[in-house]
Amino acid sequence: MASIPPNQTIYIRNLNDKIPKDVLKQALYGLCIAYGQVLDIVALKTMKMRGQAFIVFGDITAATAALRQLNGRKIFTRPMQIEYALSKSTLVAQNDGTYRFDQPHQHMSAKQRKQQLGIIGDAREKRRQSNADDEHAAKRRTTEAQDRIAEESSDDDIGPAAPRKQSPSET
Repeated sequence: MASIPPNQTIYIRNLNDKIPKDVLKQALYGLCIAYGQVLDIVALKTMKMRGQAFIVFGDITAATAALRQLNGRKIFTRPMQIEYALSKSTLVAQNDGTYRFDQPHQHMSAKQRKQQLGIIGDAREKRRQSNADDEHAAKRRTTEAQDRIAEESSDDDIGPAAPRKQSPSET
């Protein structure tokens, strides 16, 4: 699987969603400040974003150090799962001059963003594709076997079929 390219923003999932947002942000800040300047922490409590957070660092080396050191570390009884964010944060884009005020942000699903970046999908997608490939191969083998049986049976049938004799019970 291709990896997500390094980014100043890291994405954290598997956070305890029962913890108040301000407490969670303070705890994440306390953990991440040791690796470099933390520009922003985004932790939302919406249904779709609960248990997740984005942390924006001042540079990529700080984000990489935090990712390597904190991945799997427990916070509020749950091990964090950390990876680079799929896209550049708005704050980073504004700081480096690539943010376009005249163009609204185009929202994409993670799947669309991964396709745009050329990243192969997650394990579930791979399993689905593998299962589909297996089913296709099984259908192809079944069709080939049926074709062979049909060819063999047509080779055995030379000439017209002999008339069937009636048994005494049928008359």
